Amino acid sequence: MISFVSVFLRLKKIASNLLRGFAMGIADVVPGVSGGTIALVLGIYEQLLENISNCALSLGKILKADFSGFIKQLKKVNFLFLIPVIAGMLITIVSISGLMVELLEEYPEPMSGLFFGLVAASAFIAFSLIDHLNLQKVMFSLATAVLFFALLGLRSSAFENPSSWVFFLSGFIAICAWILPGVSGAFLLLIMGNYASVLTAIDHQDFEKLSMLSLGAIVGLTVFSTVLKFLLDKYRDIVLSCLIGLMLGSSRVLWPWPNGVGVINDDGNEILSGTGVDWPNANNFLTPLLLGLLAFGIVLILDSISKKSAKSKSY
Repeated sequence: MISFVSVFLRLKKIASNLLRGFAMGIADVVPGVSGGTIALVLGIYEQLLENISNCALSLGKILKADFSGFIKQLKKVNFLFLIPVIAGMLITIVSISGLMVELLEEYPEPMSGLFFGLVAASAFIAFSLIDHLNLQKVMFSLATAVLFFALLGLRSSAFENPSSWVFFLSGFIAICAWILPGVSGAFLLLIMGNYASVLTAIDHQDFEKLSMLSLGAIVGLTVFSTVLKFLLDKYRDIVLSCLIGLMLGSSRVLWPWPNGVGVINDDGNEILSGTGVDWPNANNFLTPLLLGLLAFGIVLILDSISKKSAKSKSY
């Protein structure tokens, strides 16, 4: 009887973590909401970061040929937690990537409005993560925002037929945002102009490109989890300030009028302009605005739930 109860509870935990992975996977496909933010909402962020760091440290032991150290470090990883979460994410990403491409192609301006609201809310949440907000940190954010806003103006379009190494770099960069609350990996792919190409590769099951994307993600996760732990421990507020600036400045690619999220259709023709900044006309103003406000409100509600959950656990 005890054995049956133990197995049942273990299966319940696995199912719960799988559902958490589903939620994080949805967030990672949608630009503006990060898996890290959802992990905070679900109360698993610290546990996730700890397990990822332990995995990265164990890989470091392998590179040093320290096999006893590798086994010792690997025992610290809670695989019953980590594997279901990652599996749930991968299942969700593969399942809805095709739908996301269709929505971007069919409804570019409303989708851009939705993403813009999500990004604005994510930046707002990231500001609240700064412990001691002052003028210097605000200036760091504004300077970074202006710099990236200007740099993005130099990119006129999304990638057409990107090489495998572009996918490696995309995986390396996007996975970094996965473990950082308030920053979206999909959003970073938008900045790079490779968001739609990645979704198309997933939808078409392009093994070569997906292999390079996965390899980049593994390398990026290994490097970034270690670097993130160091930087946030030493310079947490400054790092967050710069990341907020990145998010604000890079919202240029999400401006819905006529804006582009860098969508390229199956014929290789660009549907959206990428970094154009224009003003809306009366016919296409209301829907993107309402969707943006809706998205902003949803993300703030999720953040509020996260904070209430954290407070209840602290008592």
